[in-house]
Amino acid sequence: MRRGPSVHKLTQGFCKYGRRQYLRRLLTKQAEKLFFRLDKHALVAAFREVGIKGGEKLFVHSSMNRMGYIEGGAETVIRALMEAVGAAGSILMPSFSMTGSMKSYLESGQVFDVRNTPSPIGVVPETFRRWEGVRRILHPTSSVVGWGRDADFFLRDHHESLTPFGEKTPYGHAAECDDAYVLMMETHIHSLLHHLQERCAFPNLFLPGVREVPVIGWDGRQKIISTLTMRPRTPYFIAIPSKRPEKGDWAILQDFGLIFPRRRIGEIREMGYFLDGYPGLFKRAEQLEHAGVLRRVKIGKGEVGLLHVQGWLKIVEPELRGLLAAFSHCYNAEAIDALNLPYT
Repeated sequence: MRRGPSVHKLTQGFCKYGRRQYLRRLLTKQAEKLFFRLDKHALVAAFREVGIKGGEKLFVHSSMNRMGYIEGGAETVIRALMEAVGAAGSILMPSFSMTGSMKSYLESGQVFDVRNTPSPIGVVPETFRRWEGVRRILHPTSSVVGWGRDADFFLRDHHESLTPFGEKTPYGHAAECDDAYVLMMETHIHSLLHHLQERCAFPNLFLPGVREVPVIGWDGRQKIISTLTMRPRTPYFIAIPSKRPEKGDWAILQDFGLIFPRRRIGEIREMGYFLDGYPGLFKRAEQLEHAGVLRRVKIGKGEVGLLHVQGWLKIVEPELRGLLAAFSHCYNAEAIDALNLPYT
């Protein structure tokens, strides 16, 4: 006989979320078990349908709780991914040591330990980090974990890169491969966007000065990693045309790259971004699908997308370079901060 949550668990839930919100969460979870229940077979079928045939190099970003109820949780997701790419494929995930800005984490005094520092950005990457055969990059804030045939190729020299998303990083190496993809499970492109910014010399991307950061390596010894620090918040906004010729408008970085998943359109509107002067952003997904760069499928209550890295860069990079040239006068960091642009 299946039991409901214990009194202790209810008490913890009420304290964390409040009585009404926690009860709503419980009801939602029960509804997902009934109507949006997914197992490994369903996930593998969706990965096949979206275009994974085996042998691909996948950068995986996931929001598991938005997909529905997944039997076995994060472990099921990982096993399904491994089955989909097969022995010839590779899986990479972000394993960042912070959820806030690089600046706040580096100033907190925490020392990154590649063996033990958890990744707070999601249950799937954190479970994957501890999986047998998975390797992790020695980077104090923006580490990546990898598994598979070509994992070493992607992870080999990130610690030598002065910037977290440049050429000598997994994202830079992905741009060299014609079989590298970003798999988005009810979430957006994420870190590849910062690689695009580095390629285009995006203004205000880094704070002045190089930081010398102590880290603990696989051998248990302390090492020093040199890195530039991303400026908080400001680089997440891109100047775009508006309906007013004398004044530009703004879009959030992730929405410039690709508005995904579909639910994101409603979120953009709620924040007050109408993008009237640059409606092509709402057509980006269809543009990429028509070019064979993006494929999307529905699964559970969510959406999965497969994005070809080189194909996406070929389309989006020239566009960003053109906008940066046209709106270079807009990129004063203090002025952008003063706008208090909404972000999520």
